[in-house]
Amino acid sequence: MVIGAGIVGASSAWHLASRGLSVMVVEKEVAPAMGSTGKSAAGVRVQFTTEANVRLSMHSLAVYREFEQKHGHRIGYQDIGYLLLVPHERWDRHLESVALQRSLGAPVDVLDTEEAQRYVDFNAEGLAGATFGPWDGVIDPHLATHAWVAMGKQLGVAYRFATPVTRIAPRASGWEVRSGDEVFHCAHVVNAAGAWSGGVASLAGLELQVGPKRIQIFLSAPIDDTRTYPLTIDLATGVYLRSEGERVLFGLDDLEQEYGFTEGVEEQWLEHVLLTGVDRFPWWEDLGIDRKGSWWGYYGVSPDNSPIIGFNPRAQAWIDACGFSGHGIMHAPATGLAVSELVADGEARTVDVSAFRHGRFSEGVAVEANIF
Repeated sequence: MVIGAGIVGASSAWHLASRGLSVMVVEKEVAPAMGSTGKSAAGVRVQFTTEANVRLSMHSLAVYREFEQKHGHRIGYQDIGYLLLVPHERWDRHLESVALQRSLGAPVDVLDTEEAQRYVDFNAEGLAGATFGPWDGVIDPHLATHAWVAMGKQLGVAYRFATPVTRIAPRASGWEVRSGDEVFHCAHVVNAAGAWSGGVASLAGLELQVGPKRIQIFLSAPIDDTRTYPLTIDLATGVYLRSEGERVLFGLDDLEQEYGFTEGVEEQWLEHVLLTGVDRFPWWEDLGIDRKGSWWGYYGVSPDNSPIIGFNPRAQAWIDACGFSGHGIMHAPATGLAVSELVADGEARTVDVSAFRHGRFSEGVAVEANIF
């Protein structure tokens, strides 16, 4: 059983069914991709600083790039790129990560600030240069999730929507999962409930270091520039933007906030984002804001902002695939494959996910630096 019909759950279910396994997905919402998946900025990139994350991206982006041709489903992949604007104090370390990315097969261009302004206008003060990932870009998370759901149903995956899990108990042959008066039995549980994964684990008496943090994403009024802006991130501040049709999508994630299901778009945070970003992007002074088009959602966040993927050490036949901290969309293909191999083979063989094990937080494992 897979708990959660976001993009990670849908990918996991299809990959499991592809191994000939009987799969049921239970989801508390009435349709797929209504949680964190549908509320994201939908970016996909290879520009990470740890080998484990780069490898997840390299496998996943290859899947997205070939998805329509291979599976016949549109997923809205656009290789608009990621443009990272790098301050002087991070430049040397950043180039080390570029060397790592290239060594693993990722195409990444190193640009001076003048070259980078071909993509978007910005104030170059304090910047040493920029990097651009031509494979990076965006997908449509709704299209991608629904594609995996449709493909999964063709293989026999049963989807139960509007079915919140209320109790979970271990049994000799697996797990008993309840939703109200309904009772399901399964050999394995895959916890892919995103920001709600910690709560799902607690129903089984398990501790899981994943909690919800709110994101707020803003949309501009139409702008005159006809260029398609890549997903551009100012590493000095964390402010990001990208084109969304004739508009600009932009934001800044509050990495210091406490866990919690706080709701709504805050005018105060919008003002903070604009004031933080306007020095780098002076044209924001005249940027109109579409407040009705802006939105909020949740990330499921781990202590080191990288996912937890693997068998829960405190339970038999329980796999957690969560805590992606905003990277679930970009890593869903590799994660779904890893989950299927964990269930069918006992270990993930195609993509090594050992760096994302539960107990790593006290082991000195390399921490991802490119968190925005």
